[in-house]
Amino acid sequence: MGSEFMKPLKIGYWPLSPALTSAGDRRRLLFWAKNRGHEVILDLTQKVDVIVASEKSDFNSRQFVQNGVPVVFDLVDAYLSPLNSLDDLARGLAKKITGEISGGVKPFSHHIRNFCMSSNAVICSSVEQEAVIKPFNANTHVILDSHDEIPFTEPKLSTHTSLEENYILWEGQPATIRGVKQISSILLQSSKENNLYFNFVTDEKYFQFLGKYLKKDTLQLLEKDLGPIIERLRIIPWTPANLVDSAKQSVIAMIPIDLTVPMQKLKPENRLLIMWRLGVPCLTSPSPSYMRVARKAGVTAFCNTPEVWLERFQSLLSDPVFAREEVLRGQAYLHEHHSREGLLDKWDQTIESVIG
Repeated sequence: MGSEFMKPLKIGYWPLSPALTSAGDRRRLLFWAKNRGHEVILDLTQKVDVIVASEKSDFNSRQFVQNGVPVVFDLVDAYLSPLNSLDDLARGLAKKITGEISGGVKPFSHHIRNFCMSSNAVICSSVEQEAVIKPFNANTHVILDSHDEIPFTEPKLSTHTSLEENYILWEGQPATIRGVKQISSILLQSSKENNLYFNFVTDEKYFQFLGKYLKKDTLQLLEKDLGPIIERLRIIPWTPANLVDSAKQSVIAMIPIDLTVPMQKLKPENRLLIMWRLGVPCLTSPSPSYMRVARKAGVTAFCNTPEVWLERFQSLLSDPVFAREEVLRGQAYLHEHHSREGLLDKWDQTIESVIG
């Protein structure tokens, strides 16, 4: 069944956020449904054609077995690869205590594994995650986020001088922000030599526990990890407009990751693609997804050691022609491998695989 012949569907959805404001809601199912004319229904007691479950679902809910409706599990994060068994059990226990999951207490990865097995299809966001999921569900599909809400920007040929304030961009959720600690000494040295300042486009506050308990201050977390660099840093609340403005001001973007944390190591390449889309050259930690994409795009984005981080910061700062070429290669990769229609087609194929 081709997408042009697919009738409008009623799609039951257990969302990541009640108001559908989460990026994981906006950039995934809602992006596809809106563009293909399907109706998204949050009341799962209603009659629907297919149900899409998110990571926030109660996987034991009877609503997933109603009337034989097929279920697609949109598993964005690598919960099948927990930090350790204690952390895994604690997450499962916490979700039981807070009422997010019904049934007996078990490690959270066991809930994820069992739901993968019972679902008609699973969607994940990287080929690295796909390899982990496929033993539990052969009908697994890799679909990245849509970045339509972020404009495609021509890379600028910026001139860097040590007399000007030059900004480095970090973007993302506070849950991933502690990766900067690993390169704090490099950031300090480079900032002094090149008069660098840092824009962190993120949430000013975050919840430490299950995304809704124990509110913390993001700036205090960065003060702990970055020390004296904090004087050169500002936090800018995440909005698409703020991200675009910060990118225009920035000469480089950075995505350092704590690769000892499986959830972080197996993150997909979305953030790197966003930086290229914004026209900013980007340096990253050598996670599997970033190395895969950088090699395919022909860029020198990933940094294996602190010395390489420092060297590549310096290369991008000292050679604006090289920096622009890096972005142009990245944007060529986007045009070929991350088109809007390509993403829509992947959603079509996944849904068609379960509704026949």
